[in-house]
Amino acid sequence: MSHQTAPGSTGAPRTNQGSAQNQGFLSFFLHACAKHAGVSWRDAVAPLLAAVGAYALVHLSLASVSALGAMCVGAVAAVVVGTLALRRALGTTARHDATVALVKALLDANRECLKLLDPNGRLLRISEYGAELMRAAGPDQLAGADWLDFWSGSEAIAARDAFEGALQGSRTSFTGTCPTTAGEPKVWQSRLIPVERSGGGIYGVLCASLDVTKEAELAADLRAKEALMSEMEAHIGLCFYSYSADFSYFHHISAGCASVFGLSASTLRERPEAWMDVVLPEDRPIVQAAMQRIAETSVGGRTQYRIRANGGAIRWVQSTAYPILDAAGKVARVIGVTEDVTAEQERLVELDRLAYTDSLTGLANRAALVRGIEERCRQDTSFALMFVDLDRFKVLNDTLGHTAADRLLKSLSEDIQASLPAGAFLARLGGDEFAVLIDDAQDKDHLAGIAKSILGALRQTGEPTPAGTFVTASIGISVFPENGADHETLLTSADIAMYAAKKAGRNGFRFADQVATGRIVDFRLERDVPAALAAKQFVLHYQPIYQPHSLEMCSVEALIRWRHPAHGLVPPDVFIPILEESGFINEVGAWVMDEALRQLAQWRQSGAQGLGVSVNVSARQLRDAAIVDVVNTALRRHGLPASSLQLELTESALMENPELAQRTLRALKELGVRIAIDDFGTGYSSLRYLADFSPDTLKIDRSFIARLESDFAIHKIVRGIIQLSHALGLTATAEGVEYPPQLRLLRDAQCDFVQGYLLSKPVAPEQVFGLSIVGSGAEGNVASVVTQDAGAVPHTA
Repeated sequence: MSHQTAPGSTGAPRTNQGSAQNQGFLSFFLHACAKHAGVSWRDAVAPLLAAVGAYALVHLSLASVSALGAMCVGAVAAVVVGTLALRRALGTTARHDATVALVKALLDANRECLKLLDPNGRLLRISEYGAELMRAAGPDQLAGADWLDFWSGSEAIAARDAFEGALQGSRTSFTGTCPTTAGEPKVWQSRLIPVERSGGGIYGVLCASLDVTKEAELAADLRAKEALMSEMEAHIGLCFYSYSADFSYFHHISAGCASVFGLSASTLRERPEAWMDVVLPEDRPIVQAAMQRIAETSVGGRTQYRIRANGGAIRWVQSTAYPILDAAGKVARVIGVTEDVTAEQERLVELDRLAYTDSLTGLANRAALVRGIEERCRQDTSFALMFVDLDRFKVLNDTLGHTAADRLLKSLSEDIQASLPAGAFLARLGGDEFAVLIDDAQDKDHLAGIAKSILGALRQTGEPTPAGTFVTASIGISVFPENGADHETLLTSADIAMYAAKKAGRNGFRFADQVATGRIVDFRLERDVPAALAAKQFVLHYQPIYQPHSLEMCSVEALIRWRHPAHGLVPPDVFIPILEESGFINEVGAWVMDEALRQLAQWRQSGAQGLGVSVNVSARQLRDAAIVDVVNTALRRHGLPASSLQLELTESALMENPELAQRTLRALKELGVRIAIDDFGTGYSSLRYLADFSPDTLKIDRSFIARLESDFAIHKIVRGIIQLSHALGLTATAEGVEYPPQLRLLRDAQCDFVQGYLLSKPVAPEQVFGLSIVGSGAEGNVASVVTQDAGAVPHTA
């Protein structure tokens, strides 16, 4: 078993060392007591022995006059008496030894600084452990020191009072601070016990001091924290609380509740629900729901609500609560703080007003208008947006000057507001632009009446402006959801309609139409193209090209599709012109080339060795010399022969810049790529460019194939195109084959290839071979396919 060592000790076990040290203090104490009594313990025993001896001598003198027997009896009696006296003396010694042993044990267990003081307060002796606590080298270092000088100030007075009380025979105590011999301040809790004489008076005073420095520091820190908390609660104006888990009573409620709720802490302790009485009735469900949520979920939260303060004023308060959980994870209590946030709410209201108000007119601004539109869109009910633009106001602004023009704008805004029906929302978008929201806008005649009322109010403003002209306006009207499903589309539709009104002569109004809405859709699609490329929204579908007799699939045409996240599958005739106009066609075209050849390489690796692919090239791509590198790079990347690729170009694309087209086509043909003239017969159809461009294939436009069986002239033209192709060493492909008679006539005319909905519509790459009959070659299969698809509905590719 280990022994604890005292501070400053040499490490020897406390038990043995303490016994030796306390033996010294005890010996000093006993000797000091004996000295003051004028007798030692040995001297106290000697008289008893002398008394026994004297008693024996008396009885011995009586024996000289007695008989011999009497002498014997007296001697025995003396021995007995002496023996009893000796035994009594020995018993007293044993009790003394036991007392000394007990005191030594008590001293060993004691952890106080023991001091023996004489009646003058001088330190006769200090215990060895006490000397260690005082950081002294030993008891002798402090011997003779005036204990009363250890203290200063008011503590010195308290020490003297306690000491004098002990001299009067009372047990006294006091607490004070005095330094050790090393100068380290310590707080001592001292008890002074008088050491009394048996005959009255005292030998001295025993002072037992306990080192309570750490406890005093902790108490001081606690008092400081309590004082700080009290000051905060009293002056900060916050209501701190500790609530029971069921919100039935308060463990603690601060004085700050008076400044928040107007209720004293004592009132809330007596009636914990009193604060709920001042909460506005319409806000109480919010507060009660928050309290219930904390109790059920053990999750804290923050709630804002309104109260009616003293005097009837409405105040905003915010309560923040945190549940304290017990060992079982249940809510033991709820602590939190409630504060008055009225000023913050007022600032937010003011900021909101500034953020959503036009500073000149006091009307709602653009941000407020957008918010109003979005709210109405979420409600999914019909409403109208009127875009009002003052005509030629820039001229007025330059003529009148900014100050006068601003006054005029403010006056006009008031006129517009007065002309609107109740419930209409008027906003100034900036400059000379205003906007109006009209709810329940299903009746366009009603909307037209409102627009006329606005125009009439502007015309009837009274005298003409200083510039000598009346103010008029042009109004564009868009309706939800007909002209847009969001604020951006509705604003743009109304803006386009407003410009249509200006173009029509100003001082009028126009409703947004489908053309305007289509322009907006085109614009948004153009904006979405970069994201579509990054997100891989473009996909390729493939339409097989067949040999008309065997129905063997010889090639496929790659056709781009756009899977838009909002608009679904966008048709190519919608977004291809957008790509052309925006310049994205080159980037998208490069992707189409690479993806089509990648897919062809995969098909060929799966066994379709003779399959080819056709890719359409636009006029803008043809004007870019990089098309040659794009094609060459894609062929090399996927390890395909150039002959497997056919590029399809329209007549109009070729004739846009014939010389450049001729150079580009020559470079492409040098790679070994095949060239097809698409939609042949609808453009220039010049025999000259057939010689200049040296195509490999002519694709007969679907408009000819659609009239092939009903128009004899068209039938002759188609036959002529096929014969011309063969005469020039070209192949002919018929597009848009949708009925069996068309296929039969093309076979009779010796057309080389056919494609159309009769045989297959454009499909996803994984469906291509599921729809084909590659390598069948039997006339029975031809008849089977023709019969199977005889009822197909004509479609455009």
